[in-house]
Amino acid sequence: MQRSGYFSAAFFPLLMLVAGAQQALACGSGNILYEDKMVDTEDESWGWGEDPVRSVGSKGITWDLQPGVPWTTLNQTSLYNDFEVCAKIKMKYPEKSAGYAGVAIWGVDSKNNYTVDLFPADGAVGIYRAQNGKYLKPVPYFKTDAVKKEQGATNEISIVVVGKHAVVTVNGKKVKEFNGIPPAEGGLVGLDFGTITEDSGPSTITYWDFQVREPPPPEEAPAPSKKKT
Repeated sequence: MQRSGYFSAAFFPLLMLVAGAQQALACGSGNILYEDKMVDTEDESWGWGEDPVRSVGSKGITWDLQPGVPWTTLNQTSLYNDFEVCAKIKMKYPEKSAGYAGVAIWGVDSKNNYTVDLFPADGAVGIYRAQNGKYLKPVPYFKTDAVKKEQGATNEISIVVVGKHAVVTVNGKKVKEFNGIPPAEGGLVGLDFGTITEDSGPSTITYWDFQVREPPPPEEAPAPSKKKT
């Protein structure tokens, strides 16, 4: 299943973290530009106010969402050009679920951005562009065994962006690369997650270890796909 084709997202600013090197499996070794551990405290650069569906604790920041609640939240710390953004995510979902959780890149505002989302119940990835408040699908929705489908399993996502090119890695496996249209003067990064109205019950989504880094050096960067000529 996929998220609905119409844009509906709450705008807040955002970003997440990383702990020690032993935990930083999702990201490369580029210099850290921003990090939010999302553990025991909330970074004000997200702009979140009081919200009964959100809680913060020793295991990350958690949202308890009823069906039909989409969120796109962009962090206001900085604009980025070439970068790597990564996060760790856990999701518990009902029997019937098209809930998703991922990250946002190339953000201008809540109506203009790109998002890369994991759909744990379906073992799939969706890549979307929000343009003037409507969703486009620059990359077809696809399934991959890189996404862990077990309830509450940790999925690690990384996106390396150089120029207009983005490489998506899930749990250490490169799953897709694509070209987009980044903002000319740099874009915001953030979180993208939610549920759809057809879900059979509530979902719980937890983020932690969110980082933005300089792109990894060439020897560490995901190798480009080789296309037959």
